[in-house]
Amino acid sequence: MSKFFHLNPFLASAYYGSRWRVKQWLGIKVKPHTDVLSGGIDSAVTRYRRICETLLTNIPDRNLLQDAVVSEIGCGDCLAAADMMLGLGARHIHLVEFIPMVVSEEHRQALAPLVADSALPNQGSVLADGNPPRLNDSLVTFHEGLLEKIKLPQPVDFLYSFDVLEHVEDLDGFFAYCGEVIRPGGTMMHKFDLSGHGRFEDPMPPLDFQTMPRWLYELGFPKYNRAVGNFADQFLTSMEKHGFTDLKIIPIRVAEAAYLDEIWPHLRKEARTRSKEVLKLLDLIVLARKS
Repeated sequence: MSKFFHLNPFLASAYYGSRWRVKQWLGIKVKPHTDVLSGGIDSAVTRYRRICETLLTNIPDRNLLQDAVVSEIGCGDCLAAADMMLGLGARHIHLVEFIPMVVSEEHRQALAPLVADSALPNQGSVLADGNPPRLNDSLVTFHEGLLEKIKLPQPVDFLYSFDVLEHVEDLDGFFAYCGEVIRPGGTMMHKFDLSGHGRFEDPMPPLDFQTMPRWLYELGFPKYNRAVGNFADQFLTSMEKHGFTDLKIIPIRVAEAAYLDEIWPHLRKEARTRSKEVLKLLDLIVLARKS
């Protein structure tokens, strides 16, 4: 067995994934969970700050947000990025998330240090005044479900996501709906992580999961709890297919050449049909405009 196959993470994922599948089959709803906030306020603030700073640094033109209708896909338990978009001048923001969002006092506590940071445009307006904390309904609407299976009530000017697209099972369905909901001339911005990661498999070297045959990977790593395993070129091709132009790729993290050379003979066939220039892209931002 190749040293790139990690048995313990695979078995853990297969076990917990089977439990998840049984619950889905029995119709047992997934309980709301806050993956980041459950790790403590300090940890949440660190992650939320990184999200805000990464997005803010790479937004091509902040004027795009002035009086704009915005949508964040896969917000998780984070309200910081949405609050930042409102601080940059957005008129309304639609939050889309697969699981329910239960707004709590922890959200307000995690947001407070970002509001106090003069380097960020956060103003805390994503939450309404008063207790208990709740979303500011005049500025924010929450939609539970997958983007490609819901319908936003209005076209959007700016759509973005952070570490979400690697979990999307249906790229064509996702970008087809992006092409419908983003107005002509509108912009989308996605930061995504194509290395192996998921609820049960961290930590793992970035491309080791691409050595498994597809049938084995799907057996061990259930949908919506895994990095799907798509490659950078598949995202770009789908974007262009559904009417997006002026694509700009911003690499954030790439695989080291020595590691890529060592793992290359062990990669599954679909990986080896790509160039190493494509395969080395682990963390990246893609900007695109709706033609």
